[in-house]
Amino acid sequence: MIQTSPIPQSWHTLSQQTAPSIHAMRGALLDLGDRQRVLVGMSEADTARPYGRRVLLETDQLEVMVACWTRKTPCAPHTHGGSIGVVQILQGASRHKVWKVTAEGLKLIHEGLVRPPDVLVCGPDLVPSMEDAGDDQPLVTLHMYSHAIDHMLVYDTEAGETLIVDGACGAWIPETGSGFIRDRLLGYHQPHVET
Repeated sequence: MIQTSPIPQSWHTLSQQTAPSIHAMRGALLDLGDRQRVLVGMSEADTARPYGRRVLLETDQLEVMVACWTRKTPCAPHTHGGSIGVVQILQGASRHKVWKVTAEGLKLIHEGLVRPPDVLVCGPDLVPSMEDAGDDQPLVTLHMYSHAIDHMLVYDTEAGETLIVDGACGAWIPETGSGFIRDRLLGYHQPHVET
């Protein structure tokens, strides 16, 4: 039996480019073939968080991870630290929201349902949130970003704060003392905040 590697050669090629384009990353995700089933099988749930994340490839130029989402547990509105990226729905369905930071707070500007093989595009200033929409199968997503994410802004809607968190954290409010929180800013700050 021939086993399919979960890492296509196209991902390694992209990881050697200085600035992979959204078009190239989207093409690399849509050309998975049999790997989609393998990637879904590699995903790991983490019921203590909105999703379990498994990094598949991480270089200075490219980060790829697969996420298995916890039912009825949305992630927090967040940024990707200035990266551009693409997210493909591999299984299940996602309720996807896009937010805008305003003087009054976070404003919901778009909400929609996405299903396989839909691909979402993430610009450097995008503030999204996602959650499992409750289909028969749990939500599994594949994420590819233009470089390893050093930090993210995560918006704590209960505390009214903007957290600057380590890129390894994920799009949730980390526990105090976890080492993931780099800074806390009162109010909601625009995505271009530097660390």
